[in-house]
Amino acid sequence: MHREDLRLLRDYIVGWMIALGMWILVRNYGVTIEAPANPEPHQNLRMLFVFGPLAGLLFGIAQIKFERYLFRRIPLWKLSLLGLLINSVIMGLIFILAYQFFKNVVGFNEPTTFSTFISNPNAILTFLYSLFVNFVMASIREVNLLLGKGNLWRFIRGDFYSPRVENRVFMFIDLKGSTTIAEQLGHIKYSRFLQDCFYDLNVIRHSGAEVYQYVGDEVVLSWRVKKNMDYVKCLKAFWAYEDELKKREEYYLDKYGLAPKFKAGINLGEVTTAEVGEIKREIAYHGDTMNIAARIQDKCNDYGRTLLVSEHFHNNVEANGIFDFELMGEEMLRGKNESLKIYAVNRTACEIPE
Repeated sequence: MHREDLRLLRDYIVGWMIALGMWILVRNYGVTIEAPANPEPHQNLRMLFVFGPLAGLLFGIAQIKFERYLFRRIPLWKLSLLGLLINSVIMGLIFILAYQFFKNVVGFNEPTTFSTFISNPNAILTFLYSLFVNFVMASIREVNLLLGKGNLWRFIRGDFYSPRVENRVFMFIDLKGSTTIAEQLGHIKYSRFLQDCFYDLNVIRHSGAEVYQYVGDEVVLSWRVKKNMDYVKCLKAFWAYEDELKKREEYYLDKYGLAPKFKAGINLGEVTTAEVGEIKREIAYHGDTMNIAARIQDKCNDYGRTLLVSEHFHNNVEANGIFDFELMGEEMLRGKNESLKIYAVNRTACEIPE
């Protein structure tokens, strides 16, 4: 299981513990509903720490499976019905365990069968509440994916209302021979081709990369620079994508008659980050750091290489036996008044460690 999956499970467990805690407070100290048992405060606490993590774990795993195997494969209405079915199955399991908990730990007010337990108004409201909680958590998850990892909370805090300076790594990844491929496949098939290519980009999620934007056949990745950051993970992200496309080469050849190949340019430096737009709002990065990364990527064809980096990025990365740098020369990039050293990054190991 990848680190991103573990983070999602963590978020679901925390979210469900908060949701269950609120439900217990309302159920026991707010709205009174006739129930077959009346747990004491310490028993409610035990219930919170047992069923909160359990629900978060089960629903979190379901969300991971949905994203990995079902999104983009079935229509939304079918996905919604399947989600309702999965929710019912998980809640059925939780109700079975809850029945044993109330029977053996809390104690019923009077003899109660399982069918009576789940048909009680309290159980029905709990099931409806679970639908609401999962809808909210799935919606938050989707908004977070749309805004970029970690940016939802920064939006809520208002971090982007005023422009601010950040230190970031940018990688521009572009499809090789895109014009020829588009002419060969036609518009519709070419769009499906790009959908598949960018879906396979999921392999970079373990690198901590944020997808800043998709622009036609190009995707821009970004990493926020932190103290003691391992810049090698940026290189590994590109190679992981490259390896994934090689593994899927037969699929692309069978479906499209060609296999995709990408090239990339990387740069590191300061950018200005701000929220822009009114009709459609988004987080935007401005500055020479991005412009240079894009122009370095343009030089891949000139040098016949797939991965080029700037001098500034090169100076922050130490070769560790799985790659080496090759100075390609100094270039006067378009729009710049001074030359910039450009390095090619060559893999020296077939298998790239995580």
